[in-house]
Amino acid sequence: MFVHSVSNLTINKVVFANRLLNSPVGITINRESRERWALVLKIKGKTTYTVNGKTILSDGLHPLILPKGCSYSWKCTEPGECIIIEFEADCDNTTVYSYEIKDNTLLANNFSKIEKSLNTKSEYNQLESKYYLYEVLLFLLKSANHESPHPKKYSVLKPAIKYIAENYSDSRITNEMLSSLCGMSTVYFRRTFTSVYGISPIKYIHNFRIEKAKAILKSDYDTIEQVALSVGYNSIYHFSKMFKLYTGKSPLEYAKASRN
Repeated sequence: MFVHSVSNLTINKVVFANRLLNSPVGITINRESRERWALVLKIKGKTTYTVNGKTILSDGLHPLILPKGCSYSWKCTEPGECIIIEFEADCDNTTVYSYEIKDNTLLANNFSKIEKSLNTKSEYNQLESKYYLYEVLLFLLKSANHESPHPKKYSVLKPAIKYIAENYSDSRITNEMLSSLCGMSTVYFRRTFTSVYGISPIKYIHNFRIEKAKAILKSDYDTIEQVALSVGYNSIYHFSKMFKLYTGKSPLEYAKASRN
């Protein structure tokens, strides 16, 4: 499970909060290249999703996150009630996320709050809806860490994650430095980190820095060089290269697009 992708997700807008009752049983519906993100919880009944040949269960204790751009098919196997929160977000990932939870009370309650907030169309309904949705995402991520088959690995990697979060602007961060903080050999650290987060430590650092750079480019800054230095790149060429690799756009292109 790629926990880092969801934890770095930035919600731009909560679009809908829908309830679907008693979908027809046994009918397969295909969905190609989903146009926006969605959080799905089958409060009552059961639905199966098929993604790249893999079947994923959705019921009261198995919510799903469906990213923008993902393709899948779904089939209701037991009628009931399904809640769907559709939202727009900054995160380039098409992996369908499945979670196992022990209690869906928070999800159901927050859905009702989001639904009510969007229906009232108040001047602060987006801020309120985002707050409740972030609360749900945080709950799911904590559940994912708790249910991880290797919970001790998350714990032993915490010093490295904390150091990256607090020192990402330092261009001198290395695998050797991070492995030392975790009390591991460099080779074992890289292997453990990749098995837990789905990417190597260095890619995690680049991803973290690029997310920070995207936030700065949407705000106030003087030059691209200033942005590069602020997120840990001493070379504007290297920064621009990595930014385009991770976003598909140059820093200037991204900044202009975010302001249109």
